[in-house]
Amino acid sequence: MIATLDRQVPDHHQAAMDRLHTGRYRDAPHATAERLVNSAAIAAWALRPEELQAITLDQYTDLVMHACYPGALATALRWNADRRKIRDVIDHITHQIARTYP
Repeated sequence: MIATLDRQVPDHHQAAMDRLHTGRYRDAPHATAERLVNSAAIAAWALRPEELQAITLDQYTDLVMHACYPGALATALRWNADRRKIRDVIDHITHQIARTYP
């Protein structure tokens, strides 16, 4: 099984997601950006720090959805879903998870 971010967006992120879909990124390639965030989440899990080594990829993607999905998506959209900018999305994810789950 491959873990993906194909999950329900948590309620506390719904307003941010609505802004992403109706605001300045409304015409951006959302599906491509979502795939970029998914790839970045998998890469971030592979590069996770020692204290998170025990969690599975599926658990890590749950953390991403809870802690930072809209921000990671906004980062991907800011770069027009350019896969060459995956490191920026990875950095956003790892920073937010470290901040949320110290």
